[in-house]
Amino acid sequence: MEGSMGPSQNDQTYSDWRKAVDERLKEIYYLTIEDAEIDEDYRVKHWESKGAAFEFVGWFGNKYDLDSLTLLVLCNY
Repeated sequence: MEGSMGPSQNDQTYSDWRKAVDERLKEIYYLTIEDAEIDEDYRVKHWESKGAAFEFVGWFGNKYDLDSLTLLVLCNY
């Protein structure tokens, strides 16, 4: 049974999760997974722990003190 938040993390394949991480990185930081050099084993472990893609991207951005694309655009005005 699905909750109001959509399918459970258990229903998401690693490929789908990875794609969601990559898309979110592009939206927020204008980076790809390859650009960010995020270790594959680390990503798999995070996915296996049922961590949401958006949470992973938020954690990654905080850990490396990344500025969002929105912030960079606003600072240039």
